[in-house]
This record gives sequence, C-alpha cells and structure tokens, in this order.
Amino acid sequence: MKAISATVLTVASAPRQRIYDALLAEPGRDWTVSQLASLLPEVSVEAVRTTVHLLLGDGLMEIVPHTRALTVRLTGEGRAAVAELRSRWAAQAPPREGGA
Repeated sequence: MKAISATVLTVASAPRQRIYDALLAEPGRDWTVSQLASLLPEVSVEAVRTTVHLLLGDGLMEIVPHTRALTVRLTGEGRAAVAELRSRWAAQAPPREGGA
C-alpha cells in the first residue's frame, strides 16, 4: 500500500467507511463532492469534501480534466490503498461514529 501522509485517512470512522465503500463500489467512476455527498445523506458534506481533498493531497485520487466542477476519481494506487484500509477495518472493532 502506498504510504499515506494524512494519517486521519487511515483512522476508522463511520463516515469514512461509508465514503470508502461508495468509492470502491464504483472504482472507475468520476465524482464531484456533491454527487458523492448526495449518495451518502448520513455523511456531512464537509466530511465528504475533507476526505476527497485529503485523498487528492495524498495522490490517491486524481482530478478529471476538462470539467467545470471539481471532479475526481480514485487512482489505481488509491483503489488499492482504500481497499486495504477497508479490509483492515473490517478485522477490527466497529468504527466510531462521528467526524471524517
């Protein structure tokens, strides 16, 4: 797995789990923050936005060129890293509710 500098991305939480699950369900999909947030009404828009920007900063997502709104997608390394984190979390205790 690629080293993740934003360690918060590696900490299990219910919002992050839901965001990662949505990204992994459609790993090749292009997303805007609003599209991802509308799919996850139980997760705050701020949590989605923060997570997306942290994933971008770590190179786990890339910006889709030639789009009006910020549109992103998982990179190959991003898919592998997020999938590995989710499998690690599944082996641990349930994630805590709260922030992203």
